[in-house]
Amino acid sequence: MATFNIVLDKRTELKNNKYNLAIRMVNVNDVMYVNVAKMTEKQYNMVFTLKAKDNESIAFRETCNGYIIKCVRIFSELKPFNKTRFRELFKDKDKDAQHSMLLSDLFDSYIEKDDNLKPKTKEAIKYTKNRLEDFKPGISVGDVTVNFLKRFEKKRLSEGTSQATVDHHMRNLRLVINYFRDVVKIIPIEYEYPFGKGKFSVSTWFPDKPVLEEPEIKSVIELDDFETKDLEYARDIWLLLYRCNGANFADLLRMKWDQIQGDYIVFTRKKTESTRKNKKRKIVIPLTDKLKELIEKVGNKSNPFILGLLPEEYTDRFFDNKNHKIKQQINQDLAKIRTKLNLSTPLQLGKARDCYASTLHRIGESVDDISHMMGHGNSIVTQRYLASITMERTFNINKSLL
Repeated sequence: MATFNIVLDKRTELKNNKYNLAIRMVNVNDVMYVNVAKMTEKQYNMVFTLKAKDNESIAFRETCNGYIIKCVRIFSELKPFNKTRFRELFKDKDKDAQHSMLLSDLFDSYIEKDDNLKPKTKEAIKYTKNRLEDFKPGISVGDVTVNFLKRFEKKRLSEGTSQATVDHHMRNLRLVINYFRDVVKIIPIEYEYPFGKGKFSVSTWFPDKPVLEEPEIKSVIELDDFETKDLEYARDIWLLLYRCNGANFADLLRMKWDQIQGDYIVFTRKKTESTRKNKKRKIVIPLTDKLKELIEKVGNKSNPFILGLLPEEYTDRFFDNKNHKIKQQINQDLAKIRTKLNLSTPLQLGKARDCYASTLHRIGESVDDISHMMGHGNSIVTQRYLASITMERTFNINKSLL
């Protein structure tokens, strides 16, 4: 296989002390130069040897990297190899457009190409892009090596970033590289893929989660002295999530009255909407007396949504903004309740899910049953979901709740 490198071709000196900047191809004993620019030796040393950090130098190196990518692609497709034809194809900008290998461009392109990405997912991918750019401005895909990933991870952790967040960055980066390597195929096959066995492995991190103890949960449930109606509402919403199989607030926010089917609430998690059909499953919540009482208290019968906080039609962006705003306010009120009750860990909407699982686990319910109740299985319809748990069994499980 041929090798391609950017070199300053000093065989012939041009005007003003300049030389041809060229891509040198070495194919066994055959050498070929493809000129791409003209520069002085001083300029070359500054841009390529010392790797100047100014934006212009970074952009020019990336342009030259694109030229190399183009040469590799042409060489791999040109059978049999012909120097004249190679030069023609290299100059043909329309037929073989140069692709930027800047990570920032690849990330932006990925976001634009995938119409199924939700606004929240797009923001998460953009956040990863920005953190990588902070770590190494002007980073290209060729810079992403095993050593780079290790240094990035170490740096982020030293700054106080959680392992879970670092892992999330790594998964986003791997996702984008895989897309342009295996689907669009603009990353050359010569690129040394840094992920996988024997290289860099993205960990599956399960941090210890502080969860309220049973007496603390009981104190939240039995609290009846509220300074304001907002505090009481915040507690009721937290308790509603707790009794709804530890549901996420996003699912409660969009839960509808018509999802109450007899003695159960049946819904699909928002998180799994874009999941393949054969991977989806229904969540079934037994409508216990305690849960009915809560729904009657906070529900709005004049709106199709139980909480009555959404219009009938809305966009994903509207939902994400609404969800964020309401959660923020409720969590602020829950923080006041935590202070009032002197709880050992923050009282937040997301903690209701942890408390649901922990409460059941503490009294001996199996992990498999809890997993089913929280929607962690692979069943796609209610019947298959309840194959190992009967409808009556769901009531028995949730009877264990305080």
